[in-house]
Amino acid sequence: MTRIRHLVSVDDLSIPEILEVFERAKHFGENLRSFAHLCPGRIAASLFYEPSTRTRLSFESAMQRLGGGVLTAAEMKTSSAAKGESLADTVRVVSGAYADLIVLRHPSEGAARLAAQFSSVPVINAGDGSHEHPTQTLCDLYTLWLEKGELEGLEVVLVGDLRYSRTIHSFAFALARFGANIVCVPARGLEMPDYVLRRLREEYGAEPVRADASSLRDLAPESDAVYLTPSKPHQLSLFTDGSAAKVEHVDAVYMTRPQTERHGVGDSIESYVRLGNAQMSAAPLRDAIVMHPLPRRDEIADEFDDDPRSLYFKQAARGVPIRMAILGLLLGQIELDARPPEVDERLVRIEIGANPCPNPNCVTHTEKRHSRLGFRLMSRDPLRAACGYCSHEIPIALVGSSKTRHFHSRDSAVARKIRPDELIFFRDEAEAVALGFSASGA
Repeated sequence: MTRIRHLVSVDDLSIPEILEVFERAKHFGENLRSFAHLCPGRIAASLFYEPSTRTRLSFESAMQRLGGGVLTAAEMKTSSAAKGESLADTVRVVSGAYADLIVLRHPSEGAARLAAQFSSVPVINAGDGSHEHPTQTLCDLYTLWLEKGELEGLEVVLVGDLRYSRTIHSFAFALARFGANIVCVPARGLEMPDYVLRRLREEYGAEPVRADASSLRDLAPESDAVYLTPSKPHQLSLFTDGSAAKVEHVDAVYMTRPQTERHGVGDSIESYVRLGNAQMSAAPLRDAIVMHPLPRRDEIADEFDDDPRSLYFKQAARGVPIRMAILGLLLGQIELDARPPEVDERLVRIEIGANPCPNPNCVTHTEKRHSRLGFRLMSRDPLRAACGYCSHEIPIALVGSSKTRHFHSRDSAVARKIRPDELIFFRDEAEAVALGFSASGA
């Protein structure tokens, strides 16, 4: 039986697969009306728990251009979710006979991962909270690839709300995989989250260093810029003198709006970034293209729309052929020569005693009955783990063994030897004792 493929994260595609998807999208883009024979009789269900225009319409356009049909639930607040139906049950029903593929947007981080566990058809993540947005990332990468001819070694500046923007997070992970250099220029107080920077460093080899972005000062006057570069000797040697990395040339500027729907108390947009002709006249930016996932507010001036470097409307249009390629692939109507990535077997279920994910927006807090997937081991020495849904690191004070019913210090030699499927994490000794565990040797 063929394994169902989902697209929850851009990491679900190997780099050779992504490049092959780009070639297919380029072919589709040459004549969008010529491929209605690929998916006749297939149905995609759009389950959108959050508002969307471009993502939903581009998916539905892509499916219909492939000859398929769509079921649209664009306002899930009026669906059975309003009656208390869980996401897991909704997915079970829709994937039963209603549709051959599900496109899901949800406010909870990790929701697409959970949906994929309960779906009998492919699930595509169309955005889960501030976590990831893989198809937007593929569209963004595709635009860069078309405009610049390559991705490795490009200098890309990410500007604006870097804390809450899922498009920024997904894009940064993908750029790091392809060996691009990233300059983070956040609006004040909206810096890239620590867990994202840690993942960029540990999983993708992108080393953060201090950036001298004085040449980009008009983009964000009060910003502390960070430079993320692939940790290769020939690049790191540039910074051995301890000075900040100078931003002397930029290939692309990626703007994002303030994600005010996710902002918390104390988050402010008073000094938010605004880009226009004046800012783009700086020497490093003169040859840079400008991208934006849209919708925009006023972070890009209307005056810049006619500038040949503005790519955001082309970028939106390219979402259709990219999503045609993705739909064709997941529905088994397109075969790629490239091999998929290895399945991550480090995902381990926590049966009892698990700390709840520290991220209050994680789907584990809203889908407690259905959160099967526990954690993903990040390292054994020191012992560190991340939530298997939203990727936030899980706080660990003590470690227990479900086999021996003993608990140990997280840094002990014994803890490092416990099998992953027997690991139990505790906040403190009181929690461990309350769940029937005893200290080792007690």
